[in-house]
Amino acid sequence: MNYEKYYSPLRAVHSADFHLCFYCGCESAQNDFIPPMKFIHDWREGSKEADFISVPACNECCDLLKNQSNGTLEHRVSVLKRLLSEKYAKAIRVFNHWSIDEIEEMDAAFQISLKGGMRLGKEALSRIRFAGFDYEVNGSFTRVAAPQHQAFTVFEQEFESFREALAFASNAYQIKKSRLSKLYFENDESFEKAIEAFHELIDLNT
Repeated sequence: MNYEKYYSPLRAVHSADFHLCFYCGCESAQNDFIPPMKFIHDWREGSKEADFISVPACNECCDLLKNQSNGTLEHRVSVLKRLLSEKYAKAIRVFNHWSIDEIEEMDAAFQISLKGGMRLGKEALSRIRFAGFDYEVNGSFTRVAAPQHQAFTVFEQEFESFREALAFASNAYQIKKSRLSKLYFENDESFEKAIEAFHELIDLNT
């Protein structure tokens, strides 16, 4: 059965966004159907909320979402961002924890591996932070707001990114980045609480 007839296309309003994946900003290659056609019988009776739209997406985003039954664009975007974060967690960690100066001190083989990880991590973060674009569905236009600026603070000193804040805090308080990063996420995503927790652990062991 041709289920595509039940879906309305989501189209970019501005030409600069034509042929972009709505989820991550890469080049689109196919449509992601919301809800997915494989789950369409769960939604057709109308008892569940569903958008019934087709969204331009890249191959990877479609692949990550293929087994997700989300019926609305909002939920599908949220799930996709989580899946991207999980898939590229290691590369993102490399990007956040290493600097070019530190990598230059390593042997050549290790440099190649780390630089590749940094590039992949940087790209993954860019895709995760991509907010989508203004779009039109059935003549109805939706403006997508730019993502809100997220500031990272270390005792009232503000930084543009987690990476910059982590590097500063690690150097200023002499805590290894990997240790500090772990404490940050264990302590309400707060550098202040992470640093305090580190010193409490030191005091307990002295």
